[in-house]
Amino acid sequence: MSWDEWEQLKKQALEKHSPDDAPETETETETETAVQRMDRIRHAIDGFRDTTVLVPLVPLDGGGRGFLTADFGGVRWIHAFTDELAAAAFDAAQGAVHSRRDFMAVRGWRLLDVVIPAMAGPCGVALDVGSDDDGVLLPPVAGIVPDAAAVDSGAYGSGGQPW
Repeated sequence: MSWDEWEQLKKQALEKHSPDDAPETETETETETAVQRMDRIRHAIDGFRDTTVLVPLVPLDGGGRGFLTADFGGVRWIHAFTDELAAAAFDAAQGAVHSRRDFMAVRGWRLLDVVIPAMAGPCGVALDVGSDDDGVLLPPVAGIVPDAAAVDSGAYGSGGQPW
């Protein structure tokens, strides 16, 4: 889901719950669909929060190890996987097959509520990327990460794009 889709869904969901009770129109039906989609998204986020995921560990330049991340679109994405097979699919898609990889098992809520706010800039989670259609991006927006780390709450500038 792109940033624009997320913002549009939030806007439509807010409009649905506005005090204006106009007669049902096509727009209201579209808004209901947006509310249903937002509910599914919230359910998926809640499921992620309750799940233990595997985060690959990589060597850091200054020594030690850290989480596998990638920068894209002004956001640092922490790569997380539901299992080792999903991580292997990512490695294969990158053309970098690893005979052995170390992981840290982390609860989803800890990534969203503890790790991401501790990062120096906007940060989200890329879950099962490279796994066909199962990949999901959890962007650093309100409702997913704490407001202090959400780009749409003004945590990193005006709250507008680009981040």
